[in-house]
Amino acid sequence: MSAPRVALIGARRARQGLGPFVARDLVAAGLEVAGVLATSSETAAAAARELEQRFAIRACPYQSLEALLAAESPDALAILSPPESHERFLRAALDARLHALCEKPLVFGPPDFAARGGRLVDEFRARGLLLEENCQWPHVLDAFRRLHPGAGTAPPRAFAMLLAPAGRGREALRDSLSHPLSLLQAVHHDPLARVDEIAYERVAGAPERLRVRFRFGHGAASVSCQVDLLADDTLPRPAWLELDGRRAERRIRAADYRMELADGTRAVPLADPLTAHLARFADSLRATLAGAAPPDPGPIARRLGMLAALVDAFPIELQD
Repeated sequence: MSAPRVALIGARRARQGLGPFVARDLVAAGLEVAGVLATSSETAAAAARELEQRFAIRACPYQSLEALLAAESPDALAILSPPESHERFLRAALDARLHALCEKPLVFGPPDFAARGGRLVDEFRARGLLLEENCQWPHVLDAFRRLHPGAGTAPPRAFAMLLAPAGRGREALRDSLSHPLSLLQAVHHDPLARVDEIAYERVAGAPERLRVRFRFGHGAASVSCQVDLLADDTLPRPAWLELDGRRAERRIRAADYRMELADGTRAVPLADPLTAHLARFADSLRATLAGAAPPDPGPIARRLGMLAALVDAFPIELQD
């Protein structure tokens, strides 16, 4: 069987984009990049040139999805473009009966993006097509359990996370909140989970942070959650995760991007969670192309509904 072919939409690094690294990891996982799509011939050529120069990946540039599909016949689309464009490309994948990997959030923007995204999820499921959202933080949990032996044997009662998104205000919510929600889904397997008791505040300091508190789950099994979004453009961006008071700080060595999770003086190696997530997508794609049923995309729709609840509760006075 030849390597499955994935076309990249939005493959450039511009504005913190993950496109080149997604391409690198998909190829490392045994897939082939079948063309790159951008909004103009110049940006498409730049994306293709960057892939070849950085990772020796050769892919033809396109500015028309129709032309790319006709010339390359990919098996899947990797949608790495801005969130407001995701729905259009997901619809194109459905129309062409292609599998899809989509950057988070799956769909965003008015009106009622959670309902629109839920309908897309239902259509992918009905057609037997693989759909994966690019939420890589659950792949941190194995290292977390090595750092804190015994953690994760029961659903947590308290959860906290700090991230430092590039955007501010509503854009920070859009770009960040799928991460804690995907982690909560991974550690608290509750198909009826919802978010409520949502409260936002600005926390003064240097740098300032936006804090959201909420409850995840339902009834007595719910989890008390706090997520801080730090207005800090320092690279590598700071991040940590905390379950029931056990904290793990993600550290990235700038020289070679090697990662670890640390709690004070203790640390354990952390395999790049993006690489692990894309390897799983590649395995799922190969299995689906061989006739297996793809993983249920239902958690994506439930996550999108919770994201919508958090965004809708964002007070006007805090929006930048």
